[in-house]
Amino acid sequence: MRNFYFLLFFTLFFYPNLGFAQTDSLTFSFGKNEGSHPQNYVLTGRILDKISLEPIDGAGIHVDGIYTGINSDRFGTYYIKISPGDHTVTFRHVSKIPISIQVILYADGVVNLKMQDKSYELEGVVVMSDEPDRNVRNPITGMTKLTTRELQAIPAFLGEADIFKGLQLLPGVSSVGEGTSGINVRGAKTDQNLLLMNEALVLSSNHALGFLSAFNTDVTETFTLYKGNLPAKFGGRAGSALDITMRDGNKKSWRGQAGVGTSNAKLLLEGPLVKEKVSLILGGRISNTNWLLKQARDYDIKNSKLDFYDIYAGLNWEIATGHTIEANTMITSDYFKFSNEFGYDWTNRVSSLRYQGVLTENLSFSALIADANFNNAFFDPEGIDAARVDNGMNYQQGKLSGVWANSDFAVTGGLEGIYYKGKPEELSPYDNLSVTEKSQVGKERGLELSAFASLEWEISKETGIVAGLRYSTYNQFGPDTVFQYKANEPITADNIIGSEVINKGSIQSYAGLEPRFSLRQNINSNSSVKLSYSRLYQYIQSVSNTFGPTPIDLWQLSTTYIPPQRSDSFSLGYFKNAKDNKWEFSIDGFYRVTENQVEYRDFAEIFQNPHMETELVFGKGKAYGVEFLVKKNLGVFTGWLAYTYSRSFFRATSAFSEEQINQGEWFPSNYDKPHEVNFIVSRKMYPNGLLNLSINYSTGRPINAVNASYILGGLIVPDYSNRNEYRIPDYFRVDISYNLEKVFSKNGDSLNLSIYNLLGRRNAYSVFWKKDGDAQQLKPFRLAILGAIFPSISYSIQFGGCKDE
Repeated sequence: MRNFYFLLFFTLFFYPNLGFAQTDSLTFSFGKNEGSHPQNYVLTGRILDKISLEPIDGAGIHVDGIYTGINSDRFGTYYIKISPGDHTVTFRHVSKIPISIQVILYADGVVNLKMQDKSYELEGVVVMSDEPDRNVRNPITGMTKLTTRELQAIPAFLGEADIFKGLQLLPGVSSVGEGTSGINVRGAKTDQNLLLMNEALVLSSNHALGFLSAFNTDVTETFTLYKGNLPAKFGGRAGSALDITMRDGNKKSWRGQAGVGTSNAKLLLEGPLVKEKVSLILGGRISNTNWLLKQARDYDIKNSKLDFYDIYAGLNWEIATGHTIEANTMITSDYFKFSNEFGYDWTNRVSSLRYQGVLTENLSFSALIADANFNNAFFDPEGIDAARVDNGMNYQQGKLSGVWANSDFAVTGGLEGIYYKGKPEELSPYDNLSVTEKSQVGKERGLELSAFASLEWEISKETGIVAGLRYSTYNQFGPDTVFQYKANEPITADNIIGSEVINKGSIQSYAGLEPRFSLRQNINSNSSVKLSYSRLYQYIQSVSNTFGPTPIDLWQLSTTYIPPQRSDSFSLGYFKNAKDNKWEFSIDGFYRVTENQVEYRDFAEIFQNPHMETELVFGKGKAYGVEFLVKKNLGVFTGWLAYTYSRSFFRATSAFSEEQINQGEWFPSNYDKPHEVNFIVSRKMYPNGLLNLSINYSTGRPINAVNASYILGGLIVPDYSNRNEYRIPDYFRVDISYNLEKVFSKNGDSLNLSIYNLLGRRNAYSVFWKKDGDAQQLKPFRLAILGAIFPSISYSIQFGGCKDE
């Protein structure tokens, strides 16, 4: 079970005299069959890759032919209780050759193993990295896990493996369009997705206007997306959770990797500061995309500029056996200027310190403190009124959690707190020639506190449940200005009758219970049915007046007039594996309703606005759909076919027309795309090649359209449709890539050749209306961001490391 995390270290620390065996033999003997024995002994150890000596995460342990439900953790460690006697223990992993050993156990023992890759299997394409049948046995619905290697096998834009682009190829995950940041999971807004880096909250996660994420795959390890039921330890968002685990540095020897490609250059360095005790990992990327912009024929694009970089540093210190401290910092920065018309500038830093330790045989504990600073800005560099607007968010996070577990169930509990401090929104002149006057609008502060507890119970081999409860509270603190509005009138700027400045203390508070429940019932050893329910509260949301999220969207805390969002999610699914887990099939349905969901009013002014509530509309959201997946995990050919039918709607009902959209009727959200199909296939090209093909189709997103045009005083006046009444054309794209390893270097290197948008299709990013020549009517025009073929090449080489590694 995953909740036995780090229990190997407990065994080594509290049992200094236990027997140890590590030989080339497949038979291990511990103790003697003399006298009385306890009910169980402990078998523990580490599982490493035979070539790289990297730990293997997700290797399943079978005892006497029966899967125990226990897997190795991200350090390759496992911990299992076995009754005294002679047993056959088998270690299985989807990408490794199984190892079976005979264990004669009459005392606690340690067995360390090295697993070898399957020669006929396609590495890096299999979506699951846990036990092959975990999708059937895991009681949590809608959970998807990816590794860095798996992402690198998917054709990517400009040849750079990217977590968000990879996730969008899975069922239930999409985006508004190319060039937008974030992802939409099961019809949820992008800001309804919780994003964590080693448990630390991350607000901004994109580069290059959303074409790339800020997470460098060279320093990341696994990505776990919870689409359906969120464990009780996660909260603060009304949709999904993406838990990103960063890599630890190598504790044995110094090694590194350097690479250069069409979009960026990067460098990785890792190794021990104290051998076997303290490791350091450093990784960074810097863009080199401006040469591409210079190739454009359009003057504005040629005169544009796009720069970004990211840096990650991670320190891992095993202070004692079973006790580890991790320190991590990620810094990202972007600058974009479109000709002399407008530009964006944003930076983000997330730093965390985490302790993890095993206290007793059944109890483990972790503690986290984190600090983050997010700044963003947009600017208009031309004219006498050239200006720049800066805003952002600073926050501190603390979390304590513990796990008590035995062979049948695990109990998790803890506390979490996040203090948000919004940065004043500042308007300033862009340069010395600008006549723009400085001004400032204050932003809110708030404290979110939560307590959580959950039970994971393997009732039998056929039945498992996960039940949890989270209680969250939120308080907005001063200083802030609270406006008063006319009674029984809509909340608009014209209806302000006064204001009150509150400098200290609590201004507004909210609280709520968040129950979670998930059940798995096996039909047989290869198939199961799962159902789940969860309630989530969200006290911070992103505010935007565009159809898709942008890097400069405002993060808005809940206030007196901006209540928290609350969602209730349900899911029911059927999961089946076939041919010894070679094939995987699933169908998963979902339904979610959301209260107090935020939308913007028509022609909303969200910047430099001291009373944001006058530009927002609050209503109900609903999303429902069905996800289908057919996946081939093993063989020369691997890949999957994913189809998602998903709908997402919003309705704002109010007695006042100013607080309605589309007369209070349901209308599709900006990210409502009913049909999505993703087909991924990869073929192993012996000895070191991998050929990948990706085909993507989706329904076009909704838009507002011009129904008619009128001439008034010599001007053409458009008559717009209801909100999101029409759609842009459907999206279709084909990508291809070829990965080749061990090209020139004996230490290891890789070459990636890829073509994004192989057919050169001009997929619509948006549709806009303008006058065409002397025509008296406005006509629609298609805007395509990537309306051409994008070939790319990247090369990386490894260096350092010990010869025996």
